[in-house]
Amino acid sequence: MKMYEYDEEPHYEPTLADEIMMEYQQKMKDALLESVKTNIEGIKLENERLKKENESLQIMVQGIDQREIELAHKKHNLERQIRCERLSKLMGDFEVVMYRTGYDYVKPPKCNNCNVSRKIEFISPLGKKMTESCTCDVNKTVYVVEEFVCAEFRIDRDGKQMLMWYKLKDDKDRDYDHCKCLGADGKVYEGGTNFEDLDVEYYDLYFKSKEECQKYCDWLNSKEVD
Repeated sequence: MKMYEYDEEPHYEPTLADEIMMEYQQKMKDALLESVKTNIEGIKLENERLKKENESLQIMVQGIDQREIELAHKKHNLERQIRCERLSKLMGDFEVVMYRTGYDYVKPPKCNNCNVSRKIEFISPLGKKMTESCTCDVNKTVYVVEEFVCAEFRIDRDGKQMLMWYKLKDDKDRDYDHCKCLGADGKVYEGGTNFEDLDVEYYDLYFKSKEECQKYCDWLNSKEVD
């Protein structure tokens, strides 16, 4: 009986069809790889294009935001300017700082007929040593300039008149109830007006400048001397 040898595998030679198929598969693989490579390059180029467009859009958005900020700033300044112009018209002659005539008491220079306490010493008919005030010990009223500051202001209900309350500067003991209101009935000195023609009490008259108020005080003091 003949025995078969199984130690060696049979040798397979590829046929022409196999070679054609292998060549086709390799070409298909190369074509696929080339297509993928082309697609990847296309995606990279598209990403670069989109990136540049995105950067351009961001610049445009930043420009729009900056423009909106500038417009909002201009709008705020315009509204502020309009408010200031309207407030200026409403305030008219009124200022934040005004001046009014006040008064103080001063003594004249000491004479030579009294002692250091401005007392005259004398002996009474009963021989008792006595004193009395000298004529130079009498206080004299002197009108002085007082500075007032605006403590509060508001527009009246009609929106046509400014009401302002003034308080003596640095006078912490004087509360709001003592503030003077200048509004429709406010008395503000008009430059060039003769003091003799003023029909108002000195404590109700306000001045826009310290110099004008000082002239008025000097005029009042000259009347006291007369």
